[in-house]
Amino acid sequence: MLSFPDELNIYLPMKKIIRGGRGVKVVIPLEELSKKMNAISSVVPGKTTMPILSMVLLKAESSGITFSATDLDISVTSTVNGKVVKGGGISAPAKKIAEIVKSLSQGDVTLSSDDGEKLTIECAKSKFSVNGRSADDFPKLPKQDSKTEFSIETSLLSRLIQKTIYAVSTDLTRPALCGVKWEVDKTGVLMVSTDGHRLAKAETKLSLGDIKKSEVIVPPKALATFKSYAEKNEMIKVSIGDNSISFEMKEVSIYSRLLEGPFPNYQKVIPSNNTKELLISKEALNLATKRVAILSDALTHQVIFSLGKNSLRLHVATQDLGEATEDIDATYSDEKMEIGYNAAYVQDILRTFDTDEIAFKLDRPDNAGIITPVEQDGEIKQLCIVMPLRILG
Repeated sequence: MLSFPDELNIYLPMKKIIRGGRGVKVVIPLEELSKKMNAISSVVPGKTTMPILSMVLLKAESSGITFSATDLDISVTSTVNGKVVKGGGISAPAKKIAEIVKSLSQGDVTLSSDDGEKLTIECAKSKFSVNGRSADDFPKLPKQDSKTEFSIETSLLSRLIQKTIYAVSTDLTRPALCGVKWEVDKTGVLMVSTDGHRLAKAETKLSLGDIKKSEVIVPPKALATFKSYAEKNEMIKVSIGDNSISFEMKEVSIYSRLLEGPFPNYQKVIPSNNTKELLISKEALNLATKRVAILSDALTHQVIFSLGKNSLRLHVATQDLGEATEDIDATYSDEKMEIGYNAAYVQDILRTFDTDEIAFKLDRPDNAGIITPVEQDGEIKQLCIVMPLRILG
């Protein structure tokens, strides 16, 4: 395990929204409605003791149509392209609406309510009536009180997230490790995550202007929600407050609570004596690891890396299943070594690299290894650490 101190709590107060009126009627193209409902449903909790959190808030005003959802940690408001026939609002079950919309085949969809508590859905010859609740019952959505604001391309931010989110911990006893740490200042953005067995770091150098330096821990659900909406490459505004973060896109606003730290000093666990270097094709290693791991232990997923002069052999021996080996061409000139790695961890790392040739920088078989692309793409600098497994027998 990478050695870090224990971490603690999560907290953020709720804030205001505009109250909705009674009754509403809008007409929305089926494709648009389906896309927006699929995205917003991802925020709605699967199980909750508060039924209102399972609902989506439909608001229709002169400025347009919006859908909002929240689980009290993350809130999303999405602009929907359609026609407002009657302004107003209603809360209605998000999952059921998404299921109904998915079942429809073609045409525009009319969503309407006369009393603000029952939603009618009509499309072609289909008609549904779904019990809802007043828009006024929907939880108040937060507003952002920002201390740091900057703009960044969605594609760049998505890539930073993709290169770090996989290493987030699921251990709720160490909540600070259950998110991605962001370090933001006028020179750029750095993200890092770790679960104690592996660490992922990605950074990009940008001129963000005279902004206040911020270090925050962002929950993975907030990052996954952002990625689900970041279909178009556009400049977005990211705002960081004392306890929250927001993403403002053209059609979507996302707000999320931050996790409380402190995040461990990750710099201390980055090895400094890894002088042995193995160069290998990412694609060849990925495919070979996938094949031999078929016979790996179901709990540890251990694959043994046997390093020799300009060669790498992957080996698995599982008593109940059997054995598998595969040889791969590689560049290596140091002493022979055998190192055990979790195959799933190795594959998670390889999926984040944009170039084919990668480098393992190693020390001893029982020390953490550093994995990087041989050629960084210039826009993002990336580094990964993986702990070895003890080879038994």
